[in-house]
Amino acid sequence: MTTKYPIMKDLLLISSLFLAFIACKGEEFSQKKAQDPYQRIEHLAQEKAQYQSRPAKNYQKVVVPAKLKYYYQSVDFTKNGDELKEDLAVLTIAKHSHFISYGNRHPYLEKANQDPKKTGNILLVYTGESRSKSEVQKRNQPNGSVNTEHIYPQSYIKRLSHSTEEPLGDLHHLQYADRSKNSSRGNLPFGAGKGQAGRVFQRKAWYPSDDYRGDVARMVLYMNLRYNLPCEQVSMGGISLLLKWNAEDPISVLEIQRNNEIEAAQGNRNPFIDNPYLATVIFGEVEGYTVENLWR
Repeated sequence: MTTKYPIMKDLLLISSLFLAFIACKGEEFSQKKAQDPYQRIEHLAQEKAQYQSRPAKNYQKVVVPAKLKYYYQSVDFTKNGDELKEDLAVLTIAKHSHFISYGNRHPYLEKANQDPKKTGNILLVYTGESRSKSEVQKRNQPNGSVNTEHIYPQSYIKRLSHSTEEPLGDLHHLQYADRSKNSSRGNLPFGAGKGQAGRVFQRKAWYPSDDYRGDVARMVLYMNLRYNLPCEQVSMGGISLLLKWNAEDPISVLEIQRNNEIEAAQGNRNPFIDNPYLATVIFGEVEGYTVENLWR
């Protein structure tokens, strides 16, 4: 009788220790599973599928405004998909009549990015800062705090394009940026994020900020239209992420100014700035994200 309860007590103690061990191992397994890179890849794949682009269910009528009929008069906007893309690509290439070398970009880019409120300043991509034109890094002032950002990285252009000079000097995807921001982005692809510009996805992608995600999307879509450069090279979410950004962030005053000044400089326009809805007509839409048709 005296030996029964001590034995039972020992058995209960051993059981408790065993369960605690299993619980600790289970917690450790859960932590490892949460850090599993394959699980992260699977999550990204699911997220990408959620925002997969699809052809629009219904296409709105597109009527070119009177002030732009001179430019788009040869395009049949009753078309959609690849047919409309081909017509716009032909027009965009034909209108690109003045090729500016990358080395001669500054006089045009300074005008395109000029701060409307302070003409001696230029506006920077990603941060929206206004800085003096004297801060722009050039041959005669190599220590400037501002340099030129290729939204479609020049390393990708050199690898993917047969003729590199034209896309490298195309003002439609060149922007002034803070030197340190430009360095931090490097040639990273763009990825989903929130708030200010910075690295995301374990520092393997770049989020251009809430205020510039639409600008970036429309510039990359232009590079696809003009030079047939793939969107997948510069977007972790493929073209779907760009269409989502195009819907979330409407065109800005700076984009309109840039489009007009760049047309004056090199002859062609970015049609996705003139009407962001054209991206929907050509590439499709992401469910839950509607782009306003500016040409009704």
